[in-house]
Formats: sequence, C-alpha cells, structure tokens
Amino acid sequence: MPAQLSHRETRALFIALADEELPADKAKEVRSHLDGCGECQQGWQRYSSTVLRLRQVEKQKAPPALASRVMTRVKRQRRFGLRRLSLMHAHYRLPVEILIPLLLAAAVGAFLIMSAP
Repeated sequence: MPAQLSHRETRALFIALADEELPADKAKEVRSHLDGCGECQQGWQRYSSTVLRLRQVEKQKAPPALASRVMTRVKRQRRFGLRRLSLMHAHYRLPVEILIPLLLAAAVGAFLIMSAP
C-alpha cells in the first residue's frame, strides 16, 4: 500500500488535478486523500470552483500596441540583464540636494516636538 499524501502534497497537486494532467495512479491518491480529509476537500472545492469560474470568463485579446511594447521590454531586459535592473532606480531617485534639507528639516522638527513642554 503506497504512503498517504500529506496535506501540502495534496494541495500542491490541485493545479494538475484541475487540468487533468495527473497520471491515473496519482489522481487516485489525491482523490483518496480528499475523501478522507475534510480540510483538503474544502480547499479543493474552493479551488475547483474558482477554476471553473475563470474558464467561463470570455478571453480578451491584448491590443497589438500593448503586446508589441511588452515584447520590446522583454527583449531589452534579456539584452541588458541584471545591470539594467540595478540602474532602473536612477530614474526615480531624488537628488541629494533636495534630500539633505528635507532630512534636516525633519530632524529639527522632531527635536522641537520632543523638547516642547
């Protein structure tokens, strides 16, 4: 007799079970666990009903311009790799000339609040 699946193993197989991609023996093990475990059975019911609802939603096609922009960015990231990601923050960084006075003002304000009677 094969070992029983754990709760974690059973839940990890929900995706394959919903897509009917499990081999027959593994699907039987999962269904056996679901028959004996109320907690996993509730989880499976919630998961399978969500999958069913998602399959009923009408599929939309992305506008050609959006698909083109996404693919351009993917190609650019592949080309530049992690170096590009590490430099990406430079576009959104505050200049030091602005940051230092703000920090000083916050420190002075905190000092005045703490020293007030």
